Amino acid sequence: MASSTSSASSASSTTFTGSSSYSADLQNAITRAVGFASLPLQLLQNQQNDITNQQTALQSLSSTFQSLQNSVDALNNSVGTGSYTANLSSSSVASAFTSSGVTAGTYSLNVTSIGSHTNTMSANGLTTVSDPSSGNIDSANNYTLTVDGQSFQINNSSGNLNGLASAINASSANVQATVVNVGGSSSPDYRLSVQGRNYAPTSIQLSDGRVSSLLNTLSTGSNVTYQVNGQTSTATSNSRSITLAPGLTINVLQTGSTDINVSQSTSGISDALTSFTSAYNAVVDDLGKSRGQSGGALSGESIVYTLSDSLRSIANSGTQSGSVYSLADLGLTFDQNGHLSFDPSVLSQATSQSLTDVQNFLGTESSGGFLKAANDILTGITNTTTGSLPQATQSLTNELTSIGSKMSAQQDRITLLQQTLTAQMSKADATISSLQQQVSYYTTLFTTMRQNNSNNG
Repeated sequence: MASSTSSASSASSTTFTGSSSYSADLQNAITRAVGFASLPLQLLQNQQNDITNQQTALQSLSSTFQSLQNSVDALNNSVGTGSYTANLSSSSVASAFTSSGVTAGTYSLNVTSIGSHTNTMSANGLTTVSDPSSGNIDSANNYTLTVDGQSFQINNSSGNLNGLASAINASSANVQATVVNVGGSSSPDYRLSVQGRNYAPTSIQLSDGRVSSLLNTLSTGSNVTYQVNGQTSTATSNSRSITLAPGLTINVLQTGSTDINVSQSTSGISDALTSFTSAYNAVVDDLGKSRGQSGGALSGESIVYTLSDSLRSIANSGTQSGSVYSLADLGLTFDQNGHLSFDPSVLSQATSQSLTDVQNFLGTESSGGFLKAANDILTGITNTTTGSLPQATQSLTNELTSIGSKMSAQQDRITLLQQTLTAQMSKADATISSLQQQVSYYTTLFTTMRQNNSNNG
């Protein structure tokens, strides 16, 4: 849009140059006509600036409402799985994570082996490769990779060792191929290394159709082994990530023993309500910028009142659950300006009386309670397709596009008017200049004749 503004300024500032004594008057006539014709363009430019400012204000509101949506999501997580934590007596043995379905409890874990991968390498006696980008361990392009009895066809169209490793990795075989130099920098000897991905005694072999054993097994892998809650038998896993109980996953780090205590805490809910309070107040303040005599670009716009109503609906969401009737029973209260404050001690008292009542009042984003009501309202505001804020922003974008087209058309009319007037004034100036020259000629002629007659007399 800036180009239209620039063109208008350029058109109105172009100087008409004539040779008659009236050229300045003719230029003033052009300037006045172009100035009047430019008034609609200036109005469009003002509209363009207003809409651009409204877009900026909507972007700010979109950001603060999205932050509020994020805080509701965090609260949702803290009520469910997020309210459970897993603490280990020895964090060097394993790490633990909770997920859906976890329950409070204590577990003992004894890791007897962290397992290992099967490692293989291209055999001695094959072609020595000093440059893996050009050489290969043999001259074949097609190979058969066998992993635990399952065959995979490998096509190495590049013909070099790097390409062979890449082709193996691109297959669905559960192995990892790399190229390693076993000869040092002075006498490079690049080999193909193929490692099983599982912690298990994986069998791996590569054949080119002529040589059936291109790989030597350097070490055979082994399973992860462990015991739970004092069991005498040993459990095995081909992964160090183990589901120890419903909703409880551990990552084995080293051999040894550790106790795992899964407990439910309200600290996550308290932290999430603190974040919700801050995000809510940020929205209140942002909406406040568009109200009153000093309101910004959105002052008087219906979207401000719609969003304010939605915010009040969030504050009034939730239905009674036992001893919890409203947000106030969780420590959330409003001042006369509509700002929230949060008192964690009130929440602590409510959860000590009945954590179930607190959780049921909050509910979840999908199943009901305060969280579902708040999430539904915010989704109606922030959803990228159907949300009121994205739709309002798109509407302004459409208006800007329309105004841009009108400005371009108006600028074309102004340019044409200026060109037409300049051509007309040039002709008029030329005619006036010619007449002035004739007047000057005859004036001079008559003056000379009078002088001659006077001299002769």
